Amino acid sequence: MRLPPQPGEVVDRTTDVAFTWNGKGFQGLAGDTIVSALMAAGVRVFSRSLKYHRPRGAFTVSTHDPNTLVQVGDEPNVRAGHRLLLHGMQVSAQNAWPSLAVDVKALNRLVGRFLSPGFYYKTFMAPAPMWPLYQRLLRRFINAGRVPNVAETSRFDHQHAHPDVVVAGGGPAGMAAAVAAARSGASVLLVEQEHHLGGHLRYGTADELMQLAELRDAVESAGPGIEVATDAVVAGRYDHNLIAVDTGHTLIKARAKVLVVAAGTIERPFVFAGNDLPGVMLSTAVRRLINLYAVKPGDRAVVLSANQSGEAAVADLESASVDVVEVVELRSAADGARLLAAHGGRRGVRNVQLDDGRKVKADLLVTATGWTGPTSLLNMAGCRPVYRADAARFVPGPLPNDVMATGGIVGDGSTAELVDHGDAVGGEAAARAAVTLRQWRGMAPSARPLNAPVAGDVAADPAAGPQPVPELPPAPHPELFRSTHGFVDFSEDVSSNDIASAVAEGYDSMELNKRYTTATMGAIQGKLESVNALAVLAEATGQSIADTATTTWRPPYAPVSLGVLAGRNLEPVRVSPMQEWHDAHGASRLLAGQWVRPDHYGDRAAEVRNVRSGVGIIDVSPLGKIDLRGADVPKLLNFVYVNRWSKLAVGAVRYGVMCADDGVVLDDGVVGRLGKDRYLMSTTSSGAATVWNWLDEWLQTSFPEWDVTMTAVTDGYASINVA
Repeated sequence: MRLPPQPGEVVDRTTDVAFTWNGKGFQGLAGDTIVSALMAAGVRVFSRSLKYHRPRGAFTVSTHDPNTLVQVGDEPNVRAGHRLLLHGMQVSAQNAWPSLAVDVKALNRLVGRFLSPGFYYKTFMAPAPMWPLYQRLLRRFINAGRVPNVAETSRFDHQHAHPDVVVAGGGPAGMAAAVAAARSGASVLLVEQEHHLGGHLRYGTADELMQLAELRDAVESAGPGIEVATDAVVAGRYDHNLIAVDTGHTLIKARAKVLVVAAGTIERPFVFAGNDLPGVMLSTAVRRLINLYAVKPGDRAVVLSANQSGEAAVADLESASVDVVEVVELRSAADGARLLAAHGGRRGVRNVQLDDGRKVKADLLVTATGWTGPTSLLNMAGCRPVYRADAARFVPGPLPNDVMATGGIVGDGSTAELVDHGDAVGGEAAARAAVTLRQWRGMAPSARPLNAPVAGDVAADPAAGPQPVPELPPAPHPELFRSTHGFVDFSEDVSSNDIASAVAEGYDSMELNKRYTTATMGAIQGKLESVNALAVLAEATGQSIADTATTTWRPPYAPVSLGVLAGRNLEPVRVSPMQEWHDAHGASRLLAGQWVRPDHYGDRAAEVRNVRSGVGIIDVSPLGKIDLRGADVPKLLNFVYVNRWSKLAVGAVRYGVMCADDGVVLDDGVVGRLGKDRYLMSTTSSGAATVWNWLDEWLQTSFPEWDVTMTAVTDGYASINVA
């Protein structure tokens, strides 16, 4: 099914890549994903569904594909629509036994009427002693791969970054926003989930490919002002714009002054009988296959079109010599009832049934019926999405000052209009970043967000006031969600009937219905199915979509591997002034926080006996040391410690315990009085910075009139403890 060369293809026809699929040898091209390589070889079925073990084929040809999770070597749940092919890859299907073609677990379909919503809550409750047996039985039906039995050999790291602006999304608006912010002097981190920048322009027309080349040149010309991370995802937004970026091997913790969300839109499926059959695909999926990977998605196609993406899919299919036998135009039929069902078998679609009584023979059914704005990153910042019935999608509501949105997630327009909007948002983001930098500089260190940088500058002039951002309204679109009953959530095998049945049982809010039916709780986490689930719920309850509350989006936006979460947190290495002596005498190094300390010098038992019978010394240079001077130091010590300090004599020391606001011990240490108005406070090695910030916060916010001067001298003095 490989096509001749396409103008925007990303495959390298000079480099063959050998791999295996379920033990059989296959050949792809460099730049192929697992899915595109297999579809080029004629493979149509990639998985079996969770509950009924129905055959499933490629649906989105992207990272958001619920039907193409596979096992790659020892790695389970690999998103085959996104993962690039590598030589020697061993790829296999999950959740099928004994094979993908013949799956015994498909017998579940015979008892489907007993697998109603919440069946697991009702079926396995009693008798209680049988639960271990139930558990072993249920584990056999888990839709997942195999984890390795050997230690993980990959290297994962954590990295800290301090960009002025993070742009989440590398489509035309995201690239324009990054360039504009960098032009204003802001440092920018541009994050794109795909392997290349460009968004929908990558599989567009010749004019769109030219516009893409210009935008990529602009990003490249920005030089070090823009750091680009592709094949990466903004996994979460936390307080004070702490942005988690997952690159697959590194978790970047970016403290940004402004977050710009340019996540575009995700094409929404259509609900009808048989909508999960292999061969039912989104219009953007067939356009990706044809234009990026030069793969013919089928031979005879029926296209449901309610927007320009459907029209573009028809043109691309015809250029790929696919026989488009029927175009069902839905813009003139708002309920979309002209499609009744898709019929087929294990290999996929065989015909499409229309409401005029015809059954159209086809092996490919393409739907272009609406868009979903992935607003989850905005929701994590406290923004509630607003439903626009005229556009049949959610758009961002009011945003906090340090979060902005641009591009398709806001509205629609030509490439030029998207770029203009992104350019204006990027310029305004840089201006807001400059204001934030000046605010941080005026704060006490303890009052700033953790690790907030105050060095450097942003060229944007905060005195210029807010920059005007042009309107970008969403285009009108009919509300098209379903024609007949079919699957809403492909990950969890949840149908529109299941959602309606749950409403009849009393689960009439989306939050409860979601948990009872598990709709939107699968691997894709609602990115495809959330609006359809909400629409079916609204229909079952007799409410409008706008009046039906949405679910709450929480981090992470996309799955993060446990290896990335557990990666090394790279920190400066700090050593005592005596470290050379320790090394010369054979000390075994011990890492304590950021500090390297001696653990022992070879014979631990002998060292213990020597301390017990003679004298032992230990290098305690990493202990925190704060020099305190001024007539009011005793007041500060009395306030932060639980014991009294007013009568401490010069030359004396006292042990103290420091508690936080909640009464829990914050730190402990010894304070010595070196002179009339001079004290030296020691803290735990890991608590030096915390105690410094704690003291500074009280002195700056509650007791600025006190005569106290603090100087951190941890690195300035070596310390030895004698026992």
